[in-house]
Amino acid sequence: MRITRTLIVSTFILLTVACKDDPASEPETQVTAADQRAAESVMEVDRFINELEFIARSIRTNYPNQTGILSGTTITAGRTDEGKEKYDITFNNLLGADNKRRTGMLSVVLEDAVENGTVVAGKHVHVRSDDETKLYSVEGVKFKGSLIYSNIAAAKATPSILIDHLNAQSFLLKPSGEEVKFSSTRKSKWLAGNATTDIQDDKLEMSQQDYSLAIKVASTEFIAGTNINPVILDYGCAQSLFSPKKGVLKVEHLTGNTRKLVFGNGNCSDTAVVQPFN
Repeated sequence: MRITRTLIVSTFILLTVACKDDPASEPETQVTAADQRAAESVMEVDRFINELEFIARSIRTNYPNQTGILSGTTITAGRTDEGKEKYDITFNNLLGADNKRRTGMLSVVLEDAVENGTVVAGKHVHVRSDDETKLYSVEGVKFKGSLIYSNIAAAKATPSILIDHLNAQSFLLKPSGEEVKFSSTRKSKWLAGNATTDIQDDKLEMSQQDYSLAIKVASTEFIAGTNINPVILDYGCAQSLFSPKKGVLKVEHLTGNTRKLVFGNGNCSDTAVVQPFN
């Protein structure tokens, strides 16, 4: 009996020590540099989606009166080969209120749709950057691809209607050589400011985010960003125009940790923080 009891105690001690020494046996609570980089990549993709949605909203509901980052751009209206309404926007090294410099060209194409036998003009708004010699660039980070935003005019008239966003595949190309391939879907709606043409009173809520990122440098890392709490974008925060100030996203580094990206409490001075996921 004594031998058996000694063996049981010894086994228990060995198992206890092994569990404490095995980092995979307990949740990782330390936010690492890799966690921070993953969260920053999701934030950068989110910021581009926000920025291009602003441009889509501006062209669809406010053209030819363009404000914000579109002030000072050259906009040429025309038609595509298929006859769709098209606007080419050239950014001539313009510095925005957020202290970011923009160059290159975006094309905004309005596409009609038929719903219940009725034509809905400009239901889908495509924001494109596909000319290799004129890719849209923010602080040297180039966007290549096409993002779609639907229901913009209807959502502005009736804030309960949601703007739908869809992107099958686009790219962010960085000066360092890093390439971020991403696909994305989400919904957004006006909380305030839809009844005016002043962008500084606009406040929008983003939800149902589903972002998939493949980041390629020497190897490829896969990251996913999804919604936990609705994200709030307040255009009254001029210095951070397209960066949310409230809400939470889940960031999953598919070969690493899962973290929370907390944008703040709604104050313009708030900054995003990466936290353990629990």
